[in-house]
Amino acid sequence: MEAREIIRKDMEALYLGNLNTVEFNLNLPKKGKYGSEIHWISGHERFLDTEGNVRRPAYGTGDRIISLWAEFFYKGVSETKEYKVCILEEKPKIEVTKVEPLQKKAQAGETTYLPYVAVIHTTEGKTLVHRILWENGAKRCYGQTGEFEERGELDGLSVPVSCTVTVEKELRKEKKGTEPLIEYFDHGEASLEEGSRFYTAQKEMQEFLLQTDDDQMLYNFREACGLDRKGAEPMTGWDAPECNLKGHTTGHYLSGLALCYKAGKDGRIREKACYMIRELGKCQDAFACMPGIGEGFLSGYTEEQFDKLEKYTPYPDIWAPYYTLHKILAGLLDCYEFAGIDQAFEVAQKLGMWVYRRLSVLPVEQRMKMWGMYIAGEYGGMNDVLARLYRMSGKKEFLETACYFDNEKLFLPLEQQVDALENLHANQHIPQIIGAMEIFRGTGEKMYYDIASYFWEAVTKAHVYTIGGTGENEMFHGPGRIGSLLTKHTAESCASYNMLKLTKELYRFENQKERMDYYERTMTNHILGGREHGTTGETVYFTPLAPGFHKEFEHENSCCHGTGLESHFKYADMVYAHEGQKLYVNLFLKSRLEWKDAGITIRQMTEMEHPETVVLEVESREEFPMAVRIPGWSGEERGLWIDGKKQDTMSVESGYLCMTVPEGVHEIRCLFPCGFYLESTPDRPELHSLLYGPYVLAALSKEERFLKLDIDPGKAEQEAEKDGLTFCYRGLVWKPLFEIDREPFQVYWEKV
Repeated sequence: MEAREIIRKDMEALYLGNLNTVEFNLNLPKKGKYGSEIHWISGHERFLDTEGNVRRPAYGTGDRIISLWAEFFYKGVSETKEYKVCILEEKPKIEVTKVEPLQKKAQAGETTYLPYVAVIHTTEGKTLVHRILWENGAKRCYGQTGEFEERGELDGLSVPVSCTVTVEKELRKEKKGTEPLIEYFDHGEASLEEGSRFYTAQKEMQEFLLQTDDDQMLYNFREACGLDRKGAEPMTGWDAPECNLKGHTTGHYLSGLALCYKAGKDGRIREKACYMIRELGKCQDAFACMPGIGEGFLSGYTEEQFDKLEKYTPYPDIWAPYYTLHKILAGLLDCYEFAGIDQAFEVAQKLGMWVYRRLSVLPVEQRMKMWGMYIAGEYGGMNDVLARLYRMSGKKEFLETACYFDNEKLFLPLEQQVDALENLHANQHIPQIIGAMEIFRGTGEKMYYDIASYFWEAVTKAHVYTIGGTGENEMFHGPGRIGSLLTKHTAESCASYNMLKLTKELYRFENQKERMDYYERTMTNHILGGREHGTTGETVYFTPLAPGFHKEFEHENSCCHGTGLESHFKYADMVYAHEGQKLYVNLFLKSRLEWKDAGITIRQMTEMEHPETVVLEVESREEFPMAVRIPGWSGEERGLWIDGKKQDTMSVESGYLCMTVPEGVHEIRCLFPCGFYLESTPDRPELHSLLYGPYVLAALSKEERFLKLDIDPGKAEQEAEKDGLTFCYRGLVWKPLFEIDREPFQVYWEKV
């Protein structure tokens, strides 16, 4: 290879770990895998020196984004690569003002455990979760009924804590019905039609999947179990052979293929999925023949990371082995459910039993400590996928294993209806709530449903940016902290991917129109807006909401690249739903529905440039009730036409425009007045965003200070020049985020 090619391969192969939340020293190699010499330059040696030593900023001074440059040299040729390193501030010195009361129910004669954490309030106005040390440990077994008072203290703070335990003869958990109120058309009955940005995104991502090398996606699995790699190139980025997360992208790829096939029934896509499953089945068989590997194991590495996690080995020595396993299991189940590949279900069940055998022998205390470990213990949605496996197979071991992942640090405050999300990693915890919903479906235990519902309310009411995304630098912060957290690292794409999954599950049981308002906002502005234009298959990690920044497409196998492989095949899933014979139209996309059981076909011809006019061509064999969501962005002067005749009276129920559609073929036209409006941030009311109907508008601007603008939505209606969805107003060009590729922009600006 030529010198520049050597350098290029070394640059691709070099992986430093997750640089978005750094708390530990970095390993900065002096030599590349293929022979380059590497010299390091730090943009701020006080916090990060050229040996990789990290000094965290003092608590209260904020995280630091440090530029780190690697200079690669080989035979007189050199190139430089920049890394952005986010070093987290030190943990706070906590002064407690209040501890939320703790109560627990237990059954006489049965082993139980006292709460591992308590919700505390601090002198700084923070609501946090803190570990408890109980007198004589957390394990209890009460021989008689009655009330018992247990005492302990907050770990490291010497603050007393008590818990009232009510012991009953027979412990009965409160139940809730698990029969869904709403059913979806999410198995291909609904499909997108040509003529929208959503359709373009779906087709371009399909093209990317078709171009992807399956053998490269299998590289780490074959390498780990000793099978021939078939000449494939190694994976790069987060799946590089040197990286401890390798295998996660392959799981997302399986899901992407399955969802893509479901969305378009392209036989080439299913062929690729079948090949992947066959080869992964061979890898699973090969692992079973290796000494020290349990039956059913499958991953991009051996069991070593799982062994180390059980010894509490911290990140970056290991990196979230159960997180990676979740992606693999989810991909297998998606291939079974959406692509009809029976072998995928067989492989998944074997892997699920491996998890059961591994975790069922661990003490509760050990599991709790594992799941509480920073990054190392992150497990994605293992509770979700195992409860889903139970729903599909009926094997109780899978539901039992799903409950092994109960994370009291997250669940207990939500049970108490307290928002203690501050300082929690957003995308680490959202999938756990999705898992709580899936466990609810399997057990009927109301507690799991209630914590999921409260979590959704807490996040969407106090932790989301105007585009629907949540988290800054991957973390939840205090409720209402939005304007003070407008940085380059806002709104991780994975978090929105998972919030939409949670919204879907909750709407299934509640039919609350507000859920779909959030779904539309986030899907349109964050998910669609986070995709690189063209067939690159790339998604932004963060959507920058600091002024003057632009989207960055890193082209590496990050978590957000992985979820991006799936998201663009889900657009049609939530457009329509039904409650018995009543049809709901929830999203306004060019699409087609074939509801064969009811004899109903719908073509929706709504144009993105004219979101105010929803046009439906309906054909049915008999009359049926239909409800069209009244979007939260619409005005009051709505209208309804059936076959061109304006309806003088309209029925509105729970935020839906309701009607009875006659049999035969009819055109339904709904008018939802659409215009400009403003939203301000709760903590900095001078900062606003400008919206037009469902679209968050961004001003194209390189200015890295907030623009000062005098915008009156009513005047903007008259003064703004509109060309499609591009607006010229106040001397600026405004576009929806999904129209912007690499141009710098401002979503938030200062109102004067």
